[in-house]
Amino acid sequence: ATAELGPRTRLSRRTPRCGYAPAPMEATIRHTFDTDQDTYWSKVFFSRDYNTRLFSEALGFGYEILKFEEDPDGVRRRKVRIEPKAELPGFMKKLIGDGIQYTEEGSFDPAKKLWSYKVATSKLSEKIVISGTFFAEPKGEKKIDRVCVLNVNVKIPLVGGSVEEFIIRTTRES
Repeated sequence: ATAELGPRTRLSRRTPRCGYAPAPMEATIRHTFDTDQDTYWSKVFFSRDYNTRLFSEALGFGYEILKFEEDPDGVRRRKVRIEPKAELPGFMKKLIGDGIQYTEEGSFDPAKKLWSYKVATSKLSEKIVISGTFFAEPKGEKKIDRVCVLNVNVKIPLVGGSVEEFIIRTTRES
């Protein structure tokens, strides 16, 4: 099944697996940037200053870089802790309380120009599985679409799908 969740976001459920666990929800989220691929990766995605200003100042999130490594071959690894400032729906407050933070850990393949990551939530981490990839598609001179393919699987009966949609919506908005 496929559904729309706002402009430039496509949601789909993968084919259900055998057993009780629900199939993960996948979303493809696109944002346009007026830059080329190389500048996007070096001056936006991996810029400490840009990300600190984006998360801390523009979005009002708690943001901390826990680890950043770059190999001579261009492979980069980063681990960040983020505390989003989203207003949680009532059912989610009952599950996790007033707030949540998460740790994102990923690596960049310079040959493919692909960021792959996993997210560990501070609460219910055994029931909430989030992973994905980012890549940039050229859309003309000095213009790209940053594409995020997000996989979310929330293994909580009755409300898992609603939590998945909330995670995808807040990811799209940030």
